[in-house]
Amino acid sequence: MASLLESAEKELRRWACETMIDCLESYQGQVKEAIEEFHQGTHAFYRANEEYVPYWQGESREAYELVYGDLRQIEARIYATADDLLHEISREIARLRRKIEELQ
Repeated sequence: MASLLESAEKELRRWACETMIDCLESYQGQVKEAIEEFHQGTHAFYRANEEYVPYWQGESREAYELVYGDLRQIEARIYATADDLLHEISREIARLRRKIEELQ
């Protein structure tokens, strides 16, 4: 009876790990999609920037350059944060897979 209970507990823990992996993989895909959408948006912004900004002058150009610099810094932070997040998700998935192997 104890063996049957242990086997059921192992199976339940394995199932829980597999469910968590599925959720994390889904989340990872959503993060990748969001970053791709962000990349497309920044690409459109840079195209517009190249097309229109060269003609701006004076105070409006100076103010725009400050905002542009801030946007570039924010963009870099978003990409760095996304990379960190994707890395951590991958680490957690790998940890859960190791746990599943131990349970078999």
